[in-house]
Amino acid sequence: MNLLIDIGNTSAKIAVAHDKDDAPCVVSGAEQWKPVHFEHLHESWSDTFARLTAAYHLCSVRIANVGGDDDALRQALEALHLPVLWITPSVPCPIKSVAGIPPTFGADRWAADIGAIVQDPIHTLLVVDIGTCVTYDLLSHDGRLLGTAISPGISLRLKAMHEHTARLPLLQPCLDASLWGDDTPSSMRAAALHGLRFEVEGYVRSAWHDHPDLHVFFTGGDKIDLANDIACQVTHDPYLVFRGLQCL
Repeated sequence: MNLLIDIGNTSAKIAVAHDKDDAPCVVSGAEQWKPVHFEHLHESWSDTFARLTAAYHLCSVRIANVGGDDDALRQALEALHLPVLWITPSVPCPIKSVAGIPPTFGADRWAADIGAIVQDPIHTLLVVDIGTCVTYDLLSHDGRLLGTAISPGISLRLKAMHEHTARLPLLQPCLDASLWGDDTPSSMRAAALHGLRFEVEGYVRSAWHDHPDLHVFFTGGDKIDLANDIACQVTHDPYLVFRGLQCL
């Protein structure tokens, strides 16, 4: 089995999955892939690896890291004595070549894009990862990165309003906030959530207009439901990054 690690801006997530030779790489949306084990990092790397190696027969490690260097992680990996793949934009997609990936591209974004491509290698794809930041990657059906965008996520929008004003409070996100608020906190939560929703819908509508075969993949910690009139194919896949790592 493979140990898969996704280290983001604010948290690290870990999964255990069957080797790619034990499972088909291209799957339909109805057969959405899930790892054998999933967790958020909640203890030291060494304790985590000791627990997982005792529970599973691990043969390799694949890592998407945008969180920076971590000496404790590297030491724990060395103690595993397993092959380690650190995904970078130069790691090729196993299904088809993709042109235009910049060298500064985030490892987690590339893993998510691969996770989408292996599920649908024939359509134009818009991969949207909604986390600390929201990233958009538009990939053509013939294997080209057509464009990307990055904006603040819900929590970051609320934090920015607090830190760059004199009196606005620091709030936690509310994913069922009403469209309109009736006081300062509810107004901030309304705009943070629905402003992001309108942004996402705008990107989807624009991409769908230009590419009628569009398939949208959503992943990340926050979920945004699109308006009912957006009828292009949409897949919500919380394990998209891990799906990409598993197929390498």
